[in-house]
Amino acid sequence: MARTIEINGRKYKFPEIDFNAVCDLADNGVDIMNPKTIIKKPIPAARAIVAWILDTDIETAGAEIQSHILSGGDLAPIFEAMNSEVEESGFFKSLLKREESAKLNLQDHKKKQKSVQENTEA
Repeated sequence: MARTIEINGRKYKFPEIDFNAVCDLADNGVDIMNPKTIIKKPIPAARAIVAWILDTDIETAGAEIQSHILSGGDLAPIFEAMNSEVEESGFFKSLLKREESAKLNLQDHKKKQKSVQENTEA
């Protein structure tokens, strides 16, 4: 479902979160694989997200956000749309699934190592 976001009275289509989006956002300090980056620094995160949505540099995005806020706009819809898009992104879901699988495999490997170590010590 394509979302739109309104900034300064102009509507923008919220881009799909794919591999390039993950990289572009990370280049600007937003690691969507680690939401704490957004929570710890919401203002720079908003600027990076808006730069990505507008397909522009962070300085231009910052000016747009400033104008948006000064005219009574809110950043919350930007974060809400981002969260929804992340939740619905096939690419992101696939990454999470693989990450969870890798964690489970690592945990299983550690359990096996511990069992072998306990058996050799006994």
